[in-house]
Amino acid sequence: MYKYGWRCRAKLAIRGSSANPLIGLYEEGTHNVVDIPFCRAHHPNINAAIGLLKQGIVKLDIEPYDEDEGTGELRYVQMAVTTHNTSLPASERYLSGKVQVSLVWNARNENSQSSEKLNALSNFLWRNGGPRSNFHLIHSVWGNFQTSTTNIIFGNRWRHLLGERDFWEHVGGVDISLAPSSFGQANTRAFDSLLRKLHTYVPYGASITDLYAGAGVIGLSLAVSRKCRSVKCVEINKESKLSFEKTVSRLPKSIDSSISWHQADTSHEPFSWLVGSDVIVVDPPRKGLDPSLVDALQNLKSYKLKAKAFESSFLKDKDEKRPWILRAREASVQIESKTFQEKIQSLPNTLIYISCGWESFKEDCRSLLSSNSWRLEKAHGFNFFPGTESIEVLAVFKRGPAVGLKKKKTGKKKKQQ
Repeated sequence: MYKYGWRCRAKLAIRGSSANPLIGLYEEGTHNVVDIPFCRAHHPNINAAIGLLKQGIVKLDIEPYDEDEGTGELRYVQMAVTTHNTSLPASERYLSGKVQVSLVWNARNENSQSSEKLNALSNFLWRNGGPRSNFHLIHSVWGNFQTSTTNIIFGNRWRHLLGERDFWEHVGGVDISLAPSSFGQANTRAFDSLLRKLHTYVPYGASITDLYAGAGVIGLSLAVSRKCRSVKCVEINKESKLSFEKTVSRLPKSIDSSISWHQADTSHEPFSWLVGSDVIVVDPPRKGLDPSLVDALQNLKSYKLKAKAFESSFLKDKDEKRPWILRAREASVQIESKTFQEKIQSLPNTLIYISCGWESFKEDCRSLLSSNSWRLEKAHGFNFFPGTESIEVLAVFKRGPAVGLKKKKTGKKKKQQ
């Protein structure tokens, strides 16, 4: 495991002054920014891009954000490194990664009064770090517009400013596209290791539902590696849809799988996403699974009759009235298999849980095991954040209660009296 230089994605606050900008993290328990120009956890090119950004702030007199007054121009920056460059030998790709820079600007949109300074800063980064510079460092520059006084980093409005529009990475055996608004793992190499271990627990030709799917990285990597009959990805963030479509466009032409992406909240009628699947994959946020999903997983036995009713309604294709189901259908991306037919009545026998929150995972694990509907088969820990106490868990559950261990015979004979 790599101890240093592992972080390929960083969100950093920008404070201080135009003459002395601070780019870094909040001091624990405060909103005082600690400058981290040479963070050893960062990919080296993130540190180089931070240095270049500081030069631009000073040269162009960009005013960092003042939280107390709500003034200033530049609030945050997101740095994301892509190491996917097939023109280089595999051994050289990681250290040669290029940085996608997302500048969070304190304005409503690109037509605001200060937008000229945003464009000037973008041009400075591209001129001094782009492909024609002495050191090609920058992949692309994006602008995000945020005026909220809350702690939410990004606003809803994005604008591509310079460089490549598409950001690609290669993990789990597939090329994946990630928009700057999409969630991406900070430790690319550790995530790739987790995916390859996860693949070993999914049978060939299985039907998969990937909940909290983001851009569908896990589900699509399974479609390729395990030749899945069907893969259904469910995600609440509509911004992930375009990334999913671009990733699908690069899948091997030989893939014969029914693949779909749905914008939906898994807490609404979660059973509708479970039915028809052999394997459920969940990768929830730090707070863990939605309570309604835990309840559905605990009570799968009682849902058998519902599964039959669900199949009947599916086959009749009746007019749907529920607004969340209608929204999910409208936002879906669907690629049909030429060979396989989905098994509507089946219920999952395997649950694969990826967790970044240890406390919430323990709580969800207790709930699943206490119902006797699931048993824990395997669990693995991955060090996604070297130097911290955080651990990423990959846990595999199987349907049914735990089987008691039989006591081994010692082979000793009783003494005869």
